[in-house]
Amino acid sequence: MRGSSTSDGRGGCLVARARLLIAAALAGVVTTVVVAWLAMFVPTGHAWNGPPTDQVLGAAKASDGKFWQLSRGENAWHAVVSYWHMQISGMSMWMADDDYQGIKVDLAQLPRRDRPEDLADLHMHAWYHTTGWPFPALSCAVHWQRQLANSNILYRVEGGVQLPRDASFNPRALPLTPVWWGFLANVVVYAGVWLLLGRGMRLARERRRARRRLCAGCGYPRADLPKGSPCPECGQRPN
Repeated sequence: MRGSSTSDGRGGCLVARARLLIAAALAGVVTTVVVAWLAMFVPTGHAWNGPPTDQVLGAAKASDGKFWQLSRGENAWHAVVSYWHMQISGMSMWMADDDYQGIKVDLAQLPRRDRPEDLADLHMHAWYHTTGWPFPALSCAVHWQRQLANSNILYRVEGGVQLPRDASFNPRALPLTPVWWGFLANVVVYAGVWLLLGRGMRLARERRRARRRLCAGCGYPRADLPKGSPCPECGQRPN
């Protein structure tokens, strides 16, 4: 009987630990996604959601002959690569080959999430977003599609969910495409944080119950129980 009781106790302990790990993993997934979404809307003092794209990367030439200027903006939780069609008054800019070679960007060197399959697929402007903390976790792309008026432009979102534009017609989106290595790393980090928080809360609860002469496991009154005896409700012995 003692062996059976011990086995049941160990089995119950393993089940409880497995449930705790699953709950922590789910909490890690939810936290990873929520943090990545919130990063799209953290105020930065810039009209467009996200950090200003003020780091000029250079230029790239599409198969249709159009030149594109690439720039980048980033902070601790949000990185953006911007593609802007280089033109003046609606006319595409021409650039001497020597000048172009000096600022040419090799798109193949950029992460796949930061570049289109073909520059010729872009129209006027595009932004490639990657968000998450402490590691990049989710990404999406926002593309200029069609201009209805000077301040009214239609956009489409790839790899995410398009949200209603703000009062200034700026596009808004939620990224949904995982950056797998960063996504999984963030899940592990946040799951660990939730486990530590749960452990701390459990220890605080046990100490509070012990001061009130209650069972640390279930809260059953121990005032009339022999010292060191197991709890009649849950079987836990006092520390």
